[in-house]
Amino acid sequence: MKLRELYTTIKDILKEASESSGSEALSILSKVTGRSREGLLMDFEEEVSEAQCQLAVSLARKRASGYPLQYITEKCYFYGLELYVCEGVFIPRMETELLVDLSLEVMEEKNIKLVADVGTGTGCIAVAIALNSQCKVLATDVSEKALEVAKKNAEKYQVQIEILKGPYLEPLLDFLDGVQLIVSNPPYVSTLAQLPADVQKEPPEALFAGEDGLDFYRNFFSVPSLLRGKTIIMEMSQEQESGLRELLQNLGTLSFFKDQFNRTRFFKLEME
Repeated sequence: MKLRELYTTIKDILKEASESSGSEALSILSKVTGRSREGLLMDFEEEVSEAQCQLAVSLARKRASGYPLQYITEKCYFYGLELYVCEGVFIPRMETELLVDLSLEVMEEKNIKLVADVGTGTGCIAVAIALNSQCKVLATDVSEKALEVAKKNAEKYQVQIEILKGPYLEPLLDFLDGVQLIVSNPPYVSTLAQLPADVQKEPPEALFAGEDGLDFYRNFFSVPSLLRGKTIIMEMSQEQESGLRELLQNLGTLSFFKDQFNRTRFFKLEME
């Protein structure tokens, strides 16, 4: 079978499951053949081995069943970076790129030297901040697999990030005196939420935070004295603004920011 014919077969399999079936078909072919997407398009008349055909069709059916494309290709894209990702680790979203922008603005404004990224996942936020600043970055997560992935991505881009394991502020206790900024894209999805099939394949500990999605914030801010004088920037859901105002109103100066789709997506808290 020629690459062109295999591409058409895969695209047809994906048609019902994806609005970007052509692009996803190319991504799967790239994974199977080891060629770039551009290289594939240039060699569409080449023959493909039977083994590669079978693997490509198998992966396409897996994707059509709701399995995330990023787990199939082991690639995700964030802030202009191509990062490694695998099953069991949260897949970065485009919206979170604005959290990096907000963080870099605060870092320049306050001449911040030490930043902590809590719940780092792939390390996307930590790596992006490290590449775009002179700051030292600490990255924490409860997941050993996530920390391995974050380390791999830090090594790829040759940035110095200190990897620490543990929940909330626990792994940062020895560093808190020097940490000036804490950033996080924490779990904030309600356990009652109905999620798309591909999102359901992601690690639940990176998604869910109680019925109202606020459990992470409650735990994180449970000892405010540990955060005195620090700036906190976190991702959230638009529906949680009132709940967060109530939870955080007496802790410092609170601001909310919108994402690219004009939805309230982040808050900044300057702790008193």
